[in-house]
Amino acid sequence: MICNEIVEVLKQLERERGIPYADLLATLEGAFANAYRKQMHLPQNARVHAKFTPDQPNCFRIFVEKEVVGVVTDESVQIPLEEAQKLNPALEVGDTVQIEASIEQFGRIAVQNAFQVLTQRLRELEREHAMRELNASVGDVITARIERFIGPKVLLSYGRIEVVLPEKHQSPRDTYEIGQPLKVLVLEVKAPPTERGREPRLRDMKVIASRTEPLLVARLLAQEAPEVASGDVEIKAIAREPGERSKIAVHSKNPLIDAVGACLGQRGMRVQAITNELFGEHIDVIEWSSDPVQFIRDALNPARVNRVILDKANKSALVVVPNNQLRQAVGRGGVNVRLAEQLTGWSLEVRSEEEIAKAEKEKSA
Repeated sequence: MICNEIVEVLKQLERERGIPYADLLATLEGAFANAYRKQMHLPQNARVHAKFTPDQPNCFRIFVEKEVVGVVTDESVQIPLEEAQKLNPALEVGDTVQIEASIEQFGRIAVQNAFQVLTQRLRELEREHAMRELNASVGDVITARIERFIGPKVLLSYGRIEVVLPEKHQSPRDTYEIGQPLKVLVLEVKAPPTERGREPRLRDMKVIASRTEPLLVARLLAQEAPEVASGDVEIKAIAREPGERSKIAVHSKNPLIDAVGACLGQRGMRVQAITNELFGEHIDVIEWSSDPVQFIRDALNPARVNRVILDKANKSALVVVPNNQLRQAVGRGGVNVRLAEQLTGWSLEVRSEEEIAKAEKEKSA
C-alpha cells in the first residue's frame, strides 16, 4: 500500500464512520510503533514513536527514545554519553534523546499489521469520538431525526446514536412524524455499561433530550443571532412556559448594537424562525434593565403599564395598567404575569386603574 492510498483510506473512513482523520492517523501511528516494538523484540517500557511521512518511501519514520548513560547495559533503550554528545553536545547522563530507527526491512509488513489493528479498533474509536462529541454537546442543541415511538416516548436518531425524548420533556405544541428532523437540547449522555466479554456497542449509548427547557430557546436564539453567539449581546434572563410563551431579557455589551433589534432580526425573521421551530410558541424579547421599575414595565410587554410601585422589603410590586390593558397584562390563564415574575424575580400584583380607584374609594368611605 503506497502512502497516498493510506491517506485515501483514512479519509474514506472519516467520511463513512464520522471519526476525525487526526484520530485515525494517531491510532495508525500508535499501531505502527507497537508493531515495530514487537518485531524488534524491544521491552514493553521502550518508548517508540511513529510519524506518518507520506513523502518517504516507507510512509513512516520510527523514533526510539533512549536514555543517555555512562555504561550501556541494554542498547535497545540506552545510548552511551559520547555517542549522544555527537548528536547534541549539551546532553548529559540521565537525559533522553530520540533516535531514528531504520525500517527498510520492516516497513511493508508493519503497515499491514498497523492497518489490521486500526480495523479492530474502528468500533472503539467511533464510540470514543461519539462520546466526546455528545458530552461536549450537553446543554447544547443537536438536530436529530424521529425514528419511532414507544408509548409516550419519542425515539430519534443522531447518526448511529439513539436520542430519547421523554414525555415530560415534550412541548404541548409539538407534533411528531416519522422522518421529521427536530432540534432538541441534550440533557444527558448515558454510556453503555461495560460487560465482561462483551464490547459496548455504539447503538447502546443513550442521549436524553428536551424540548421544554428554557435553555433550548436561548440556544436557538444564539443560532439565529450572530450577535448572541459572539457574546456582543448577552441573554440576562429567560422565562418559559413551553408551548405557550417565552420571554427573553437581553443586554448589549456593544453600544453600537441594539440588543432587541439584533435578536428580532429584519422584520422579526430571527425570532420567527424560533417560533416556527417551536410550533408557534410566542417569543418576547425585551431590553434588560438594572432599574427594576423599567425591567418590570418591559417584562409585561406587550401590555402598557402606567406605574409600578415597589415594595423592596418583600421584593414585590404593584403594577397599575390602563383598564383596557388588564387582560393583556395578565395574559391567558395568567401566563404573561407569571413569566414576568420569573424573568424579573419580583412578585407582581397587576391591577387596573379602575380597580385601584375603586379600592381607594372603599378605603376612604
